[in-house]
Amino acid sequence: MYEEFLEGTGLTKNEASVYLALLRIGKSKTGMIINESKVSSGKIYEILGKLSDKGLVKSVSENGVKHFIASSPAALVDYLKEKEQLLHIKEKELEKLLPGLEQLQKIDHNLETVSLIKGFRGISSLVYDALTNGKSIKIMGVRSSKDVKFNNFWKNWHRRRIELKKPVKMLFADKGSDYWKFFKKLPFTTVRETLAVSPSAVMIIDHQCFLFSYDDELTCIHIRSGSIAKSFTSFFDSLWDSVRT
Repeated sequence: MYEEFLEGTGLTKNEASVYLALLRIGKSKTGMIINESKVSSGKIYEILGKLSDKGLVKSVSENGVKHFIASSPAALVDYLKEKEQLLHIKEKELEKLLPGLEQLQKIDHNLETVSLIKGFRGISSLVYDALTNGKSIKIMGVRSSKDVKFNNFWKNWHRRRIELKKPVKMLFADKGSDYWKFFKKLPFTTVRETLAVSPSAVMIIDHQCFLFSYDDELTCIHIRSGSIAKSFTSFFDSLWDSVRT
């Protein structure tokens, strides 16, 4: 349990083993630490040095022999706070570098790919990137009866869409819900309903198609293909015209 937690904070497996060994045995020479932690003798000084840099190990010299002492477990809090501060600094630096890094990325829009993505984190970056760069947006099979966390995710996405002043056509598979009413009132948003036909939730943005599933977690099949996007677009347009109001 302790090993897994320490590794989760950023320590290596060997660093976690050495730190816990020192907590158990107290002030020790390297021989005792090696025996208790089961790490390689050739790596012990490197590991102790890294733990010292993290503020988790101290050393003292007695009769010319170096001994090592584990810092109080409370030092882990300081270590995590320092990591958090460094991450915040790196995040700010990345925001400045991001435009340049994106320009470096070579994207072949003619390359056809199919991928499966699970979870908000991966899907969020994908659909927000498509929103930023996309021109034509069409969505069908929209349902109100999803978990509120999924509906809130899409409300935020569409708020961003409106900030970008990008229009959308949406085909709902239900009518009259609060979720439906939310979109009916939005600018740059045209909503129609097709209650007789209920396709899976599909979003088409230019040459990309997104097929969504809402179970315990958000799941997306992402298709980058001009021909498949054209096929989905034709299907969407036929449904859209059949429920013309």
